[in-house]
Amino acid sequence: MNIRAFLRSDEPDLKRLWKYSFGMIFLGSIVIATSLTWNLRKNSEEIRNMAENIAQASFLKDQAFRFWATSHGGVYVPATDRTPPNPYLEHITDRDIEKPDGTKLTLMNPAYMLRQMMEEYSGLYGVKGRITSLKYLYEGNKPDEWETKAL
Repeated sequence: MNIRAFLRSDEPDLKRLWKYSFGMIFLGSIVIATSLTWNLRKNSEEIRNMAENIAQASFLKDQAFRFWATSHGGVYVPATDRTPPNPYLEHITDRDIEKPDGTKLTLMNPAYMLRQMMEEYSGLYGVKGRITSLKYLYEGNKPDEWETKAL
């Protein structure tokens, strides 16, 4: 409806004003609802992208740590209750060694090191990781139901 038609109409002024106002409110509401929907979708998409980037960075960090440890054939650490000798490395003759001062050391393979790091320091960065596979050796690496479906 244009202004001339509005001014020349035989309808009472109040009724015409109400129709015009209702139409403008309706159109404004559609614009606002569309904008809100678009912004919510973009916000959700951005949050998902950020979460994926953080997960990817965390995975790559863990993978780099494991590659580093693998390139050195593992690392010897003091044998303690916290880090007992790895039963899966029993076949390695020098798994356990003793330094000249009597300190007993045990060999940690990359998976053992990464698992211990994830268990003990996940709170440091707020990201918790875990090694799992459909073919696992260590019972603690057995995938749960969600992980099994994902794998």
